[in-house]
Amino acid sequence: MKDSPKVYFISGVSGVGKSSVIKHLKVMLPVDAYDIRDFDERGVPAGGGHEWHNKETLYWLETATENAKLGKSTIVCGFVEPGRFWKVYSKEKHPPAQLVMLHASNDTIKKRLLGRYRTPESIAEINRAAGVPLDKFVEDILSAVPWLYDIFKKEGAPIIDTENKTPEEVAQEIVELL
Repeated sequence: MKDSPKVYFISGVSGVGKSSVIKHLKVMLPVDAYDIRDFDERGVPAGGGHEWHNKETLYWLETATENAKLGKSTIVCGFVEPGRFWKVYSKEKHPPAQLVMLHASNDTIKKRLLGRYRTPESIAEINRAAGVPLDKFVEDILSAVPWLYDIFKKEGAPIIDTENKTPEEVAQEIVELL
């Protein structure tokens, strides 16, 4: 772990384990040195969309800037696409940034998503937030896996395989990257 405050975005498609690592990171990392957040913790409007996502990315970058003034790094767990991220990121305004991708097979992601959205309430919520029915949401997520993987690979960003690992094991790998 380095002393200079940074902002880390832990990315990946839905179902890969981003939210599941948060509680473990909070246990593993000192609270006076790291602010660990869920990208979506302020809520997702119906349909989400690029405009909301870009504004939320800027919100977290501004939060990281304030944390850096206090000597704290910020870890934000949630989907970011590198090309869009770097368009809103400012090297002059924001602390140094590191993007990390969590990755798993399509079979694992599908199993996790279908396990997560089993109740009528949870299905209604994902339909609202995603703006599409659950089966279309899952299909879209699975089609994005190779696309996002290729982007992160071309960026040279760290990619952590979450296949057959507990959230705690994945969190430990994230800690080792800091």
